Amino acid sequence: MPLRLFVAAYPPADIAAGLLASTTALNIPNAKLVSPEQLHLTLHFIGDTDARQLPDVHESIARSVSGLTPACLRITHLETMPPRRPHLIAAILSPHATLSELHRRLAHRLARNLNEKGRPYLPHMTTARFRNEQQPEITHPLEPAPEFDLTEVLLMRSVLHSSGAEHRIEARFPLA
Repeated sequence: MPLRLFVAAYPPADIAAGLLASTTALNIPNAKLVSPEQLHLTLHFIGDTDARQLPDVHESIARSVSGLTPACLRITHLETMPPRRPHLIAAILSPHATLSELHRRLAHRLARNLNEKGRPYLPHMTTARFRNEQQPEITHPLEPAPEFDLTEVLLMRSVLHSSGAEHRIEARFPLA
């Protein structure tokens, strides 16, 4: 059975709780919040992977983080996504050189899912999803803008259950 893998960074629990509270305050009908422990920034989605490839995935991620130093990430606003037909609410992060470089390296080394839709990387964390109905487009500034330090990236496994996905840490990769 293949492993469903992705590379992510997780904000501290207090930042996650604040983002979810801000999302709730938007009063968007039928919005289902993600659980606080699953709120994350996807750096690269790998997808279904044979367990025998895990050592190569580990090496690729380790090489991708090599030489990168920790970065302070800033969350500027909440926004419904995608434009015109939103189906989720996301916390949007300011562009950051370290984050962009890390994403570029991961995409290059784990090229199976290299930006398949041709869109530039938009660093964001999904805070809620809509059940069925289309919602209006919303942009809500976060003031003061929450910040957190990116000090490590995680290789995560998503295990699907009837109640939803469970995220399990496969490996940790610290930034120097």
